[in-house]
Amino acid sequence: MTRSNLLNPLRAALASLVFGARQAFAAWPVLMGRCVFYLVAIAVLTALWDKVESQRLPGTLAAYLPAGGLALYVGVTEWITLSVSAIHLRLEDDIRSGALEPHLLRPKPYLLQKVAEQMGSTLARLTGIGAAALVALLLSRRAVPGAEAFLFAAILGVIGAFIGVLLYTLVGLCAFWLRRVLPPYLIMQKLLFILGGLFAPISLYPVWLYRFALKTPFAASTFFAGDQMIRPTLQGFWPYLGWELFWFGAIALLVALFWRWGIARVLKEGLP
Repeated sequence: MTRSNLLNPLRAALASLVFGARQAFAAWPVLMGRCVFYLVAIAVLTALWDKVESQRLPGTLAAYLPAGGLALYVGVTEWITLSVSAIHLRLEDDIRSGALEPHLLRPKPYLLQKVAEQMGSTLARLTGIGAAALVALLLSRRAVPGAEAFLFAAILGVIGAFIGVLLYTLVGLCAFWLRRVLPPYLIMQKLLFILGGLFAPISLYPVWLYRFALKTPFAASTFFAGDQMIRPTLQGFWPYLGWELFWFGAIALLVALFWRWGIARVLKEGLP
């Protein structure tokens, strides 16, 4: 394979990523709606967790958190979750409607472009919701973490959101075998809630469950960034980054396998 053949798909993917980001910014009323929803959700959840944190539960992370720590954690995990694009719905529509077939005849790889486009959309949402979160934090008069916390959370948050896009890509590709992807979507969503520590740090779980969740892609998607916002350390950041890159590569490979198996099934048997 020549260098040009290798670079062309990457150029197409980059162009799709930029297009997805521009498209998300162009739909600014939708983005503003997400920001408002984020602020409302954070107002409710932080009120709850401020009460919990005030009890300083013995034997848990809450006993060692800085003031407002759980509120900061939830703010980061919600920022990531609300930014991830619903790529599974687009894949389901294309696969079920037959709109996928014309793309298979084109030289540019359909799945790579679709994933890159949705990652671009996710980046735009991370930017918009992140700006709203920063404004809300400053207006709340809570203690503002240091620059190190924001840097670590931002890096881990972006990669974690991309892992989320790939997880939902797996859900969307289930349309090759299922008529609707709602059941696998609900399973994936609940795993992200529980093992990803969306509403509470997984370090509040029993030790056995915490250790298990920590090694899953769901923790890499949301928990790592939230944890570094409240406990930023280089010793914690580098292992988290390594796990995120591992899971990004592993899930990308699984996505490619699902795609190959799905296309082979369609060509042989058609859609269910």
